[in-house]
Amino acid sequence: MNVDHPRSKTLCLFGALAAAGLLATSQAQAGAYGLAVNDVNNFRITTSAGTLALTRANRNASDSTYFENAAAVNPRAVNTGPAANADVPQVCAGGGCAGLPQNNYAPSTVLEFARGDAHSFGNMLTAAGATMRAVSEAQRDTVGAASSTAGDTLTGSVNLTLSSAGFITFSFLARRDLRSSVTGLGDKSNVSIMDIFSISCSAASPAGCAPRANADGIVFQFAPDGDAANGSDVNGNHGAGSLDPFSLNITAGTNEPGTARAITNNFALFSLTSNFALPAGSYTLNFSKSTRTDIVVIQQVPEPATLLLLGIGLAALATTRRRQV
Repeated sequence: MNVDHPRSKTLCLFGALAAAGLLATSQAQAGAYGLAVNDVNNFRITTSAGTLALTRANRNASDSTYFENAAAVNPRAVNTGPAANADVPQVCAGGGCAGLPQNNYAPSTVLEFARGDAHSFGNMLTAAGATMRAVSEAQRDTVGAASSTAGDTLTGSVNLTLSSAGFITFSFLARRDLRSSVTGLGDKSNVSIMDIFSISCSAASPAGCAPRANADGIVFQFAPDGDAANGSDVNGNHGAGSLDPFSLNITAGTNEPGTARAITNNFALFSLTSNFALPAGSYTLNFSKSTRTDIVVIQQVPEPATLLLLGIGLAALATTRRRQV
């Protein structure tokens, strides 16, 4: 074969391009990023009559991370009374933790980390309400997995006491930010946020509670799903009393570089009021909000077309070399 022949030059070029493509696929195309931010401001529980009191409740703000092939970070938690602040020190694992940006939620130039950040301030039974943030974020560009979680819950036998019969309202301002992307086919990024607040019957509840409750004993619940027509409540609360602008119970994920997900909302008002007056007495309050990020980076496999080009190019280069000898 004449090395100066146009066909030989073309085959050699194909071979070089294929080799470069294979190198890029195996060395620079792996990666995954995930972010879940769940912010709630002025979270309040109010009643149309009498007063509300919380007893036997502990607030638990917690976060945890895990980064494969590095030291796992044990979960951290702060447990306080329902009116106290719970600020959990941010946890981070992986080589990119040092100098990680705290308020710039975007893929970092430091590629290997998983972090969780949770805190809550204020009292949900006062006019100022409570402020809560839960953030989980992870990113890596090498083979392996990483995960992070953050959240705020009420734990223990949480008694919500209503001094006289009245309607109950959950109201708050909330925003969300979910981002999920990968750079290699088959890499995986999955993020989620979850908010659920409910009041249930207990053994100490008044007789009027059980007939209104569902099979799980829940008499009033707000699980924001972005549908103000039903209020997400087990007793069919809906209409003008429900403000539910977007879902706070959502998962976003991808394993395809061309289908990155980004779901971001500014603060908006949420509100739901029970459609009947709860009798005076004691109830169980359940409160849970959380974020979670899970990412996986796999060993990238060259596409068949790349392998074919590589084979053609290498064959052309071998033939050319034999002709030159």
